[in-house]
Amino acid sequence: MSPPPAHPSLTSLVPPPGELLRTQRKAGRSAVVGLMLLWGAAFVSPFVTYQADVKAAEGELLVHLSDRAGLQAQALGAHLGLLRAELQRLAEHPALRPEDGAAAPEVALLENAFGHTSLFSAGVALLAADGERIWSDPVDMPLGRTPLPTRPWFRRMMERRAASVGLLDEEGGGLVAVAVPVVRDERVVGLLVGELATASELLPPHRGANESLVALLGERGRLLLPAMPPPLLRQPELAARLRPLVEAPGAITLGGTRLLGAAALVPGTEMLLAVLEDEARDREQLKRRYLGQLGFHTALLGGVLLLFTVLLRRSYRSLMAAEEQLRRQETMAALGTASSLIAHEVKNALNSMQAALSMIRAKGGETTLPVQALRSQADRLGHLARSLLSFASPQSTQRRSCEMHLLVQDALQAVRLLPEAADVTIETTLQEGLFVKGDPTLLVSAVDNLIRNAVEAGAVAHDTGLQPTPRVQVQLLREGAEVVLVVEDNAGGVPLAFEPRLWEPFAVGRSRGIGLGLPMVRTAIRAHDGGSVSYTRVPGGSRFTVRLPLEKMAS
Repeated sequence: MSPPPAHPSLTSLVPPPGELLRTQRKAGRSAVVGLMLLWGAAFVSPFVTYQADVKAAEGELLVHLSDRAGLQAQALGAHLGLLRAELQRLAEHPALRPEDGAAAPEVALLENAFGHTSLFSAGVALLAADGERIWSDPVDMPLGRTPLPTRPWFRRMMERRAASVGLLDEEGGGLVAVAVPVVRDERVVGLLVGELATASELLPPHRGANESLVALLGERGRLLLPAMPPPLLRQPELAARLRPLVEAPGAITLGGTRLLGAAALVPGTEMLLAVLEDEARDREQLKRRYLGQLGFHTALLGGVLLLFTVLLRRSYRSLMAAEEQLRRQETMAALGTASSLIAHEVKNALNSMQAALSMIRAKGGETTLPVQALRSQADRLGHLARSLLSFASPQSTQRRSCEMHLLVQDALQAVRLLPEAADVTIETTLQEGLFVKGDPTLLVSAVDNLIRNAVEAGAVAHDTGLQPTPRVQVQLLREGAEVVLVVEDNAGGVPLAFEPRLWEPFAVGRSRGIGLGLPMVRTAIRAHDGGSVSYTRVPGGSRFTVRLPLEKMAS
């Protein structure tokens, strides 16, 4: 005897659930990692840009301070050069002879030259080669507390026989002296000295914390400007700390305050001019500006990423749904193959049983109880085989005009022959004259399954004592442009935990059946355009509602 033909196993047709789960987890982890990287880039990138912008702004500020210090030093040098040129012009006048003392011609020349000028705010003086005063305007013009020959600028001028600019009195003055030697026969016979009040003549004063701080230092490092310096400029060795800013503008800390600064030497003098900015104040201004930009960009990127997150999450859910649908389709295909094999085997055995029952019927044994039970089980197996074949190979719909009243009557007639129907009261309210365009075989099968499920549920409730008087109500009526069929029972309803799987194939919520009835009902009803079936829990039982579009009759 040859072995039965091999059929594909159910497990070979269904993808391994572990592999599918691993694939889904891997895709989920990849999506989460990618999303975290995007969120990190969205917030780290603006911060890095902010740091780079602050650094670039500080570089631009240093360039600005360097340019400003250079321009102000050049302007101050040009101003002092003009004053020096004016004194030089007079010193070269042949009528000016300091060695003769304060003679009338010299006095007349000096008063005529400086009597109506404001070039030197503190005064002008003609001095002898040893520093003695010959003439001055005003007469009591101060010349400092220490002898002039001890001053660096005086000695420099006498040695070089060239004009000099310096502090009138390094130790206690506040005046800048512009000195020009009077040279006769290559010998210094005297000098002209013009004095300037540093705070009012050289540079604009410092006006507050919101402006750059300008510092002017003499050749020995004495602070000339500002006249009333803030505490941070009252530092020892200030000149030594500011002088490196001439070559390399940058940050410097004075009095615990971090400053950005640049410096330049005043041309023609030994004076140093420095321009300083409070780094904290400037950084705060930059921070406010860039944090505003950072907030805007962060909000923009956050909004884009939020939208991207929503779309990614929706796409991921769609992918999971598609994978789940594909898995179910593959599972249904495998189950369909198995159902077809089972149905054919059941039909072969059922045919033998039907032949035996026919022989018994011919001998008059139809009324015996065992034969009735055998017929009931044969009918049940026949219904099972038809259900399995219908699930395995769905039939194409053959539509024609059908009166729903007659289709429901056909289904009721078949259900009333069930042994379970003896314990269940079936009440009907059927409206006639309601036509639909549909496949009568599919519709009768769908109605049969709904009523059969209700009757079987009522029989189980009766057998278990849950419902002593089980009842099934079948209503057929019209609502607008729809035909509505309602099948309601009082058998306790579908278990709550089973409701989500109510329409799944082979999902069984009670001891009887194989779980194909309701899925076949939904498939059959949805095969008719606009058709739908729904479940509602009612007090004490269940209600299934079928809606089909009413056929538009030709006028």
